Amino acid sequence: MNKHGSLAVGLLLLLVFTALAAGVLLRGVNENILANRFANSTQAFWAAEAGVQKTIWEINHNNCVDFVQQGTSTACTSCTSCGAGNKTMAVSISGSCDYDVVMNNGNTTATSTGACPNRSSSSVIKRNVQATIGQKSPFQYAAFSQGAVTLNNNTFIDSYNSNNGAYGGANTATNGSVGSNGTTAGIISIGNNISLGGSVSTGAGGTVTVGNNSIITGTTTHTNDVSLPAVTVPSALTGLPNGGTQNGSATLTAGDYKYTSISMGNNTTLNITGGNVRLYLTGASAFSAGNNVSITVASGAMLQVFVDGTLSIGNNVTLSSSGNVPKNIQIYSTYSGANGVTVNNNGVLAAAIYAPGTDVSIGNNDALFGSVIGKTVAVNNNAAIHYDESLGNLITTVGSTGITVWQEI
Repeated sequence: MNKHGSLAVGLLLLLVFTALAAGVLLRGVNENILANRFANSTQAFWAAEAGVQKTIWEINHNNCVDFVQQGTSTACTSCTSCGAGNKTMAVSISGSCDYDVVMNNGNTTATSTGACPNRSSSSVIKRNVQATIGQKSPFQYAAFSQGAVTLNNNTFIDSYNSNNGAYGGANTATNGSVGSNGTTAGIISIGNNISLGGSVSTGAGGTVTVGNNSIITGTTTHTNDVSLPAVTVPSALTGLPNGGTQNGSATLTAGDYKYTSISMGNNTTLNITGGNVRLYLTGASAFSAGNNVSITVASGAMLQVFVDGTLSIGNNVTLSSSGNVPKNIQIYSTYSGANGVTVNNNGVLAAAIYAPGTDVSIGNNDALFGSVIGKTVAVNNNAAIHYDESLGNLITTVGSTGITVWQEI
C-alpha cells in the first residue's frame, strides 16, 4: 500500500474511533442526565410527602398559621379562619427541594407538589401527592395516658382483631402496645410477672421500670407526643331536654338520650336494642353500676356514652355486645377531676374507653377487650387487656387529624 493509501486508512480509523468516542461520551452524558432526572424525581416525591406531613402538623399543632389565603399573602389566623377559598403554603427545604401545598377550605383535602431542584429551575421535575384528611382514631394502643401508666403484678396484655372473629387461638397477636406522653422517670411502671405482648413508649425523657420476671415482646422508645384532644359532646346531645335520673334496669332503643345520671343497683341490666344509642350524662356522678350488673348491646346496635362526671362500675360486671366487638360500646369522658373512670374487680368488658382528662382504673382480675386511654391508667393485679386492632381504624368524634386516603396524582 502506498503512502496515500496508508493515510486514507489512518484517517478512516481516526474517524471511526472519534465517532465511537463521541458515542460513548454522548451515552455517558445521557446517562448522567437520566440519573439526575431520576434523583430529582425521587427527591420531588419525598418533598411532596414532606408537604403532606407538614400540613398534618399544622392542623394538629400550629393552627395552620404557616398557610396563607390562596392568591394572596394574607396569613391564616387559624385552620378555620382563612378566607372563603383554599389556603396555600410554600416551603423551600434548605439544601434540597421545594414544596407547595394547596388545602381546601374545609381542611379535608391537601395536594402537595414537590419540585426539584427547585420550583423556579428550568429543569424542574415535579411530583404531586394528594391526601384526604380526617379524624384519626385515638385507639392506637391497648393502654395510653398523658401521664402515668401502671401495670400491677401478673397483668397480661396482647391483641387480636375483632374483624377476624372472637379473641383466641389463631386470632391473637402481640400488638397490644402501652404508651404515655409522660417525660419523667418511671412514668410507666411494669410490675412483676407481667406479659406485655407489644411495645412500650414514653415521651422524651420518660423511662420505664420493669419488675421481676416480666416480658415485653416489642421495643421500648421515648419519642411520644400523641395528641389526645378533649372530648366534645355532640351538639345533638347537649341540646336535648334532660330526662333526670334513670334508676335500675332499663331497655333503650335506637336514639339519643340525655340524663343527669344513670344509677344501676346490684343485679340489674341495661339492654341496648334496635340500632345506635347515644347517651349523654351530665351529673357529677354520671354513671354508677353496682355488682353483678349486665350491660348488653344487641346485634345491629351500638352504644356511645358521653359523661361529664364520674363513671363507676362495680364487681362482676359484664359489658358485652353481639360478638363482643369493642367498637360497639364506646365510652367518652369530659371529666377533669381525679378518678373519673373506675372499673372494679372480676369484670368482663368489651369496650373502648377514652378519658384523657381523668384517671382510669381497671380492677383486679378484669378482662378488657378493647382499648383504654386516660390522664393516667392503672391496670391492677391479674387483669388483662386484649387490644382490638380494628379500633385503630375507628372513625370517632375525637382523636388527632391524620391521613385517611393517600395517592400520587
